[in-house]
Amino acid sequence: MTGCPVSDADLDKGKLLAALVVQLEAKLNELRAGYGAARDAVLSTPHVMKSKREVFGQESAYLANALSLNIQEREHELKLLRGVTLTHNPERVALGCLIGVGSADDAAGALYLLFPVCGGMEIPLPSGGIARVITPATPIAKALLGKELGDEVRLPNAPDPQYIRLLQ
Repeated sequence: MTGCPVSDADLDKGKLLAALVVQLEAKLNELRAGYGAARDAVLSTPHVMKSKREVFGQESAYLANALSLNIQEREHELKLLRGVTLTHNPERVALGCLIGVGSADDAAGALYLLFPVCGGMEIPLPSGGIARVITPATPIAKALLGKELGDEVRLPNAPDPQYIRLLQ
């Protein structure tokens, strides 16, 4: 993100949340398609194996089960995201915040959205930058939670102190 200008229009948390929901829904559709294919493969294979090497049906069943669990997890994440309350003009870093973190001369070197789920997902900004989703369990979020605008913070793996900029 460093060196990439970010305009205020890029930083509408509602739009960023909506973009994240769209990404999650697309991922959910991919998982459902994969689950359908794996389930069809299970149903189309004979239930009696002719040799011990015929494991296609079993593998498909394992895959369908794993995809089913992944779908349930993503549906739960989607439900939580739709219920997130976005904080406006926060004084401290909290859930629902958009946080700019950077060096003293670049106060928004990285952008983070603090949400309860979807950690690691990235939301592209029209300016070419990205906003990365972090969850409260991550080391970065633990370092940022409760901090105020302008506070100095040492992030994991950052050589120099970073400064916080709370956005919107």
